[in-house]
Amino acid sequence: MYVDPLGFDQFYGRIAIATAALTHALFATFIVGSSFAGAVVQTIGYLRGHRSFERLARLIAFTLIFSTAAVSFFGVILVFSLNIFWPHFWSTLFRIMFWPLLLEAGFFLGEAVFAYSWYYTWDLPGLQGPKRRWHLALGWGAAACSYIAMFMIDAVASFMLTPQAPEPLWHAILNPTVGSLHVHRIFGNLAWTGLALAAICAVGWLRARTSTDGAFYRWAATVCFWGGFAALLVMPAIGYHYLLNVRYNQPQAFHTLMLGDRSWLFDLVALLYSLLLVLGSVYIWSIVRRGAPDQSPSRVILPWSLGFMTMAGLVFAMPYHIQHVPFARTITDVAVNPWGKMQPYKYFAMAVLVSFGFTNWVLLSRSFSGQWSAWRSSAGALRDRVNPRLLLALSLCAMLTMLSMGWARESSRAYNGYLIYGVMRLSDEQSTYRAPDDGPSEVSDTNHN
Repeated sequence: MYVDPLGFDQFYGRIAIATAALTHALFATFIVGSSFAGAVVQTIGYLRGHRSFERLARLIAFTLIFSTAAVSFFGVILVFSLNIFWPHFWSTLFRIMFWPLLLEAGFFLGEAVFAYSWYYTWDLPGLQGPKRRWHLALGWGAAACSYIAMFMIDAVASFMLTPQAPEPLWHAILNPTVGSLHVHRIFGNLAWTGLALAAICAVGWLRARTSTDGAFYRWAATVCFWGGFAALLVMPAIGYHYLLNVRYNQPQAFHTLMLGDRSWLFDLVALLYSLLLVLGSVYIWSIVRRGAPDQSPSRVILPWSLGFMTMAGLVFAMPYHIQHVPFARTITDVAVNPWGKMQPYKYFAMAVLVSFGFTNWVLLSRSFSGQWSAWRSSAGALRDRVNPRLLLALSLCAMLTMLSMGWARESSRAYNGYLIYGVMRLSDEQSTYRAPDDGPSEVSDTNHN
């Protein structure tokens, strides 16, 4: 396929597609998480007759239709960017994964139909009482469609890193990393969405003018945080399994990400993950101090937990090959930091983070129980300005974590010169940017940007 050369360096095409893809991915992952979260919350409200859950579900449904509209817009920009900046890559990938991409578009359309019907029929008189189950079915329909659409995209993304023979098609779809990537993204979406919804409720908390509204948004923000924090605790185990699959099926990409020049991206993800657990535990500590009885063990456990988690987070985020960190040479000539070694130090640090994080999550769960409750009184909700801002910071960390994870996975391919590992190289797209007689582009197969 011949295209007129664009006449500039491939680096700008990489920036364009990274910006379009990451922006689209943020909204797409939010859709998957919020559709499931909204259906679960409304189901709890229906079964328990709890009006606060119903109000929260409606808020989640509104964010779902807003993000559905946004992802449609950014999806069009992504496809246009692929056609303009990466036509050979896009035509190759589209030819190989035509049916998964078509099914993804179809199920996204189904998700949009279910989501909009779910939100705009909320107050119909005919859907009250027992018939509310039909309305619940719309929410679960949106969740089911979004998860199937996500699997199709995960099949495409995993194929680019660990491709199998494209014929038969199911062989390419069920490639070695599709299962672990899909499960990892399920919990990653729930973590990001839970903390993002907590931040949205935190904005309502800050803007509340009555104690009733302030108390509701404080409670709703904590419910969303509770779900997002729980998903965070599961991610290291699934991520470990995913990296093992990458190691045994694409060792060059694994080495680049874990020990090579892109290992600093893994350290960045580790730093952000540690911040999420530590700042989340600080928020839990604020709830325990407000609601737990003076004799509650929670008041003793949480301060110690925070201390251990902070130290473990520092170890977990330490780089091993210091010179792989950008600009490290301007600070030190030390090549290796022994405390940044994965085994045993980072494994131990990760275990401490997850173990104490789970303990803190259990203590937070008790605040919703009959033993003691932090939600019986609305006092202080309007005066509290620290905790909602803490939730906003957590949401920002979650967003950066999602972007860094995606960047790390894609960089493990591109750094080694591949668009589709073993199938298509970056050099195969050079004619898009420069005519053959223009000489070599400044960006080579092993571009280090």
